[in-house]
Amino acid sequence: MKKIYAFIVAFVMSLSVANAQYYYLPYPNAGTNPGGLNVDNEYPLGGTGAPTGWTTISTAPTNTTPVWSANRTIPFPFQFDGSTVTQFKVSSSATLTFDINTTLAAPPYAKSTLPSSLIPDKSVCLWGLASLGTNDIILTKTFGTAPNRQLWIQFNSYGYGTTASSGTNYTYWSIVLEETTNNIYLVDCRTGGYTTTKLISAGIQMNASTAFMVAGSPNLASIAGFDASPIDNSYYQFIYGTQAADQAKLNKASADPYVLVPGTSTVIGEIQNLGANTITNVDIKYEFNGTVYTSTLSNINLTSGNVYSFTHNTPINVSVANPYPTKIWVDLANDADRSDDTLNTMVTGLSYLPEKRVLIEEATGTWCGWCPRGAVYTEQIDTVHLGTAIVVAVHNGDPMTNTAYDAGIGSLIGGYPSGCVDRKTNDVDPTDFEATYLDRISDVSPADVGVTATYNAVTRQVDINVSSTFAANLIGDFRLNAVLVEDDVTGTTSTYAQTNYYSSSSQNIALVGAGHNWQTSTNPVSAASMHYNFVGRDILGGFDGQPGSIPSSVSASTTYNYTFNYILPTAWDDTKMRVVGMLQDASSGHVLNVTRSPYLATTGINTLTADNFAMTLFPNPADAFTQLEVSLTKSSNYTIEMTDVLGKVVYGQNFNGSTGKNVISLPVSGLNSGIYLVKVNVEGNVLTTRLMVK
Repeated sequence: MKKIYAFIVAFVMSLSVANAQYYYLPYPNAGTNPGGLNVDNEYPLGGTGAPTGWTTISTAPTNTTPVWSANRTIPFPFQFDGSTVTQFKVSSSATLTFDINTTLAAPPYAKSTLPSSLIPDKSVCLWGLASLGTNDIILTKTFGTAPNRQLWIQFNSYGYGTTASSGTNYTYWSIVLEETTNNIYLVDCRTGGYTTTKLISAGIQMNASTAFMVAGSPNLASIAGFDASPIDNSYYQFIYGTQAADQAKLNKASADPYVLVPGTSTVIGEIQNLGANTITNVDIKYEFNGTVYTSTLSNINLTSGNVYSFTHNTPINVSVANPYPTKIWVDLANDADRSDDTLNTMVTGLSYLPEKRVLIEEATGTWCGWCPRGAVYTEQIDTVHLGTAIVVAVHNGDPMTNTAYDAGIGSLIGGYPSGCVDRKTNDVDPTDFEATYLDRISDVSPADVGVTATYNAVTRQVDINVSSTFAANLIGDFRLNAVLVEDDVTGTTSTYAQTNYYSSSSQNIALVGAGHNWQTSTNPVSAASMHYNFVGRDILGGFDGQPGSIPSSVSASTTYNYTFNYILPTAWDDTKMRVVGMLQDASSGHVLNVTRSPYLATTGINTLTADNFAMTLFPNPADAFTQLEVSLTKSSNYTIEMTDVLGKVVYGQNFNGSTGKNVISLPVSGLNSGIYLVKVNVEGNVLTTRLMVK
């Protein structure tokens, strides 16, 4: 499908076009910050989740009359309008000027069209922001390493115009100076609460007669949402010089990375018009196995600054189980800069289809009033997709927090509750876990994953073997990992109490699941009433996986193993501990496949009851046989069926039972290790329980 995202763009607005020295490119809904160097969340200074390393520029948050800051030094060489500048100062009305000796007062909060006599020469403007609230502050931080650093000046928790910021009204915008390129970025980071008043005059003013405004100014509206991560950020890139007439950039390009042979992989991507002329015809090309394939886009009317999503009309045909480096590029006639036209990817043919499971990492915390939603939906997806949806609850700011795991997940999300699905789709609300799981379960994994855990109950040492068998010859940075997960975690201190905004004493919203009617429960739910499942106790290979656990070159049908050794703390319940094993791609950050072990130790007895019978399974886990007891209230016909997690029947039998206890021995020695479902149907009444085979 081809799609144009139409944005209204005016690249240069000036009273003196002949002397214009800057043009700009818009990146609305970019979903990232320019250059990707700054991945910090946007929170008030000192607040929960606020990143470190930022320095305060303004020291008086509430300024009824705008004021200038002290002069600040730029930490790297930088040029404005072709001339070197070394210092700047910034006003509480969101104007940065390199004219540090200006005699002009700080611009008023009331915005206007640029150029303006109220703005000093050599200035960058987010005019219309206002420091009227008690939390309004200007911060700065340098990201990256020389010669590719960025200096960020952030207007943190600011207001618009005459409307002061508050707990529900706030905005975050930033001015960014970039080393070497001398680019200037205006970043729309975050806005909450404000609706019609979130308007500014954004641009660069050279002097009182020449300025370059973003289209829509002086009433440019923020389009960033209230997410604290860069996932909803937009920005405007100001570039010194003359805009090329014809220039295309390949923003994104990809193909299905793994294909069961024979099969096809679809090439998709996005191009952006960086030139002044409208693009009407352009070729999209890819090279696969020595042959170039061309798809011509005709009559597309791609105006300056806009982006166009494409699907190549010739799928890649993969017939051999090998990896294929694949080059994708945009070919525009007279392109002024071809350095940004090409992206490379890898398409790999697989000899067989490994069994795919999906990892769902839920970000949660007992302090988080909306996090009961996460508990409800993780329990639901674990039940509905038993064995193929593997859940880990990653806690933040409470006694169940693992620092390394929390930091890793925190870098991928914008708030709580949320989660990551295979770390490929991140910042997912728990209500979307099901839909995202259904999307990810169809992904093709290049390898199977296995995990076995040998546990010594006396020493509490667990030896964990995580293995992976690949379906093709591959080269990459693949890593194995193991996560220790505990169910039914309880505590006695108040920090184990779950804050509950769904309570009738708080927001009074219906929510039922994970053992609670949250609407009728208290806020908070007492520690004595809380039992936490899927708690990620420790991640043994680090968030990015165990380096060196898999060689850089792997062979098809070869199994690679790594062993982790761990002593369980005595406070953890070994009868409710299990291990999640995973295969990670360190280059992309994605989790390619995952699996889960049975509990390390067990009481071995599992009894369920229905209206007319009860069933007990023992031992569980089992390695040779398990004994099923069916206790009937009257003589009845019943069936027993055992299936694997994919629904394949591995045992089935009809019985004519008598009143009382009926004992059936189920052999499991011939079954693969894993989870099975044992279902008993007595005249339409059904009970199902899990059986773990060692």
